[in-house]
Amino acid sequence: MSFRRKKTIMKLCRILLLTIILCLTASPVSAYTITEFCADGYAEGDGDEYFILEGKGSLSSWSVTDGEGTVSFGSGSGRTVVARSGELYYQIHNSYPDLEIIDSTPKVPNAKVSKKFQMANTEDSLTLLRNGVAVQTVSWPDDVAKGNGRVHRFENGLWDSRVFKIGQSDFEPETFTADKVTLFVSPDCSHEVISGVINEAEDKILISMYEFTSASLAENLADAEKRGVDVTILLEGGPVGGISKDEKGVLNYLSRAGAEIYTIKSEGKLPARYRYLHTKYLVADGGVTVVLSENFKDSGVPKSGFGNRGWGAAVEDREVAKYFTEVFMDDLAGYDIYSWILGTEELPDTSEPEKAVRVFKPKTVTNCEVTPVISPDISYLIGDALDNAKFSIDIQQAYISHYTDSKNPWLASAIRAAEEGAEVRIQLDGMYYNTDSEADNDEIAADVNKKGLRNLQAKILTDRDGILKLHNKGFIIDEELVLISSINWNYNSPTNNREAGLLLESKEAAEYYTRVFNYDWEGVVLDNPASAAVGFDIRFILAAVVIAGLIGLYIWRRRH
Repeated sequence: MSFRRKKTIMKLCRILLLTIILCLTASPVSAYTITEFCADGYAEGDGDEYFILEGKGSLSSWSVTDGEGTVSFGSGSGRTVVARSGELYYQIHNSYPDLEIIDSTPKVPNAKVSKKFQMANTEDSLTLLRNGVAVQTVSWPDDVAKGNGRVHRFENGLWDSRVFKIGQSDFEPETFTADKVTLFVSPDCSHEVISGVINEAEDKILISMYEFTSASLAENLADAEKRGVDVTILLEGGPVGGISKDEKGVLNYLSRAGAEIYTIKSEGKLPARYRYLHTKYLVADGGVTVVLSENFKDSGVPKSGFGNRGWGAAVEDREVAKYFTEVFMDDLAGYDIYSWILGTEELPDTSEPEKAVRVFKPKTVTNCEVTPVISPDISYLIGDALDNAKFSIDIQQAYISHYTDSKNPWLASAIRAAEEGAEVRIQLDGMYYNTDSEADNDEIAADVNKKGLRNLQAKILTDRDGILKLHNKGFIIDEELVLISSINWNYNSPTNNREAGLLLESKEAAEYYTRVFNYDWEGVVLDNPASAAVGFDIRFILAAVVIAGLIGLYIWRRRH
C-alpha cells in the first residue's frame, strides 16, 4: 500500500471518528413556542393563570419573562404547562400543571423563578427567550384582547383565530357518509319523527336542549325510562327569562321517572363555559342523531301541526352519533354542571291548539354527506360555505343582527355572492319582537333590497297558515348543501354559545327544503303537498268547490 493511500485512509478515519464523537455528544435540536396562555383566570387571585410551551429538545436554555420576573427550566422537555398555583389550576381545569410558580401542593414541582412573575389582567406581555435572546413576544391588549377567562392560543402562526374561554372544547371538522337521513320540518312533522326516535330507543338517549316544556315529548321519554332506556338530559340553566314553571314541571316529571337531568349555568363568581347552551339535539342508542332548529316546546315540536317554522334531520349513522356523544360528554364533564333539584311543579297540560293542515311529510334520503357544525369550535364552516356559493343561496333565519363594531359577516358573504351573480333569497321572521326596534329584521330586509340587485331579495314571513313564527336557522346553497342548526346570525351564537348543526350535502335534501322554502316564500309548493293530518291539502278542496260553483253558474246561465 502506498504512503499516499495510507495517509488518505487515516484522514478519513479521523473524520469518521470526529463525526461519531460529535453525534454522541451534541445536544438534540431544541425549539419551543408559547402556544397558549391565560392571564386573567377564574380562581382567587388569578391563581389559575398559566402558559404552555410546546416544542422538542431540552428546555434548559429556555426561559419566559413578563418583564419583571422570569421562569426558567433547569431540565425537562416537550409540552410543559406552567401555572401560578397548581392547586387553584386544578380546581378550575380538573388537572394539574407540570410546574407551579408559587408553592401550593406537593403534587406539582416548583418552577425556577427569579423576582416576581405574575401576568397582569389588562396590560402585560410574555417573552420567550433562548439563552437570554428573545424569540417570541405576545402582548395584550395589542396582540390579543384582554378578558376574564380568555384563553389565547397560537396556531398556524396566528394568535386567537377564535374566541376561546376556559373549559371550552376544541372539536375539529369531520365529514361522514350516512346511509340514511330522515328530513323533517316544524310544525308539520317534527313531532312525528322525534317521538318515533324516542319510542324506538332501546338502550340510551342523550338530549342537549336550550328549553324543554313539551309535555308530550316528556311522556314519550318517561315511557322510554319504564322500558329500561337510560335518559340523560342537559339543559341551559339560565335561559332568557329564567327556567319557566312549565319547564320545571317537565324536569320534575322526568326526574321522578328516572331520567338524569343536569343544567349548565354560572354559579357565584364562576361563569359558565358558554354564554348559553343553545343546542337542540338528541342521540339515541349510539346510532341515531336528531338535530333541529327548535326547542322541545309545543310551539317548536307541536303535535297539532301548528307552531314554528323550523328544519330538522334524523341521521342514522354510528360515527355521527359518536361525534355528538363526544360533544355531549365533554359538555357534561365541565365545572359548571349541576344536577337538577326536584321541585313541586307539575307536568303542564298536554292539550294543544286545534289541528292545522300538515303540508310536508318526512322524507328519507340515502348516501348523504353529513358534517356536524359545533359552535363555537367550528361555526366558521357556515361562513366558508357561504363564501364558496356559486349560483344560489336561500337563507331562512329567525333574525339577523349586525355586530357591535361591524356588519354581520355571514350576511356580507351572502350579499357578496349576489354581487358576483348568485341568486340570493333571504327570509326573516316578522314577529313584533323581531321588527319593533330601529335595527332588526325589517331594517335588515330593507337594506338588502336597497342594493337594487334583481338577483338579491329579502322578505319578512308573516301570516302563513299553520305557522306561528319563523324560528329556523338554515340555508340551502347551490341546490345541494343544506344547513340545519340552532345557530342564530348574531355575534354570540357562533362565537360564545354552545350550538349544534349539520351540513347535509345531498341534492335530494336540498330539493326537500327548497320545497319548504318556496312554500314560505311564495305560499306554493312544487308538487302535491298531501296532508298527513287530513289526507288532502284543504286548498284542493276549496279549489274544487270554486270550480264546481263556476260550472254550476255556467249551466244556470245557459238554461236561462
